Amino acid sequence: MNKKLQSIQMVKFYQKLLNTNKGFSLIEVVVALFILSSSILVLYNLILSTSASIFNLENHYLSKEVANNRIAMIHTIEKPNLNLNRNGFMDMGGKEWQWEESYTESDSKDLFKYEILVKLKDSETYSYRIQGYIVNE
Repeated sequence: MNKKLQSIQMVKFYQKLLNTNKGFSLIEVVVALFILSSSILVLYNLILSTSASIFNLENHYLSKEVANNRIAMIHTIEKPNLNLNRNGFMDMGGKEWQWEESYTESDSKDLFKYEILVKLKDSETYSYRIQGYIVNE
């Protein structure tokens, strides 16, 4: 008899499980969609800002290399004269860069002070600026 009672209780338990509604309410679905869309928007903005940062970092790196090339030229081939300003263009990384150099007196007669400014060819703002000293030979 005990086994029969247990089997009846089991059948009632399974029927109860089958009769319960196990779906999501409309509010739960709306909240889930809101969370999902918010997450997607945050990820999209993160990707956009990362792409912009990579572009700016690449331009900064390339303009620094243009300035380094000019410094190498100053030290080797193109020796400067006091109060001299030079400018020109250089291709680097598939882009055309404009550079400007200026030389002035320093506190010591043995040194010239130089400043190099680099920007993209048709840009209004400079993307790199460096100052330094070179021996007056």
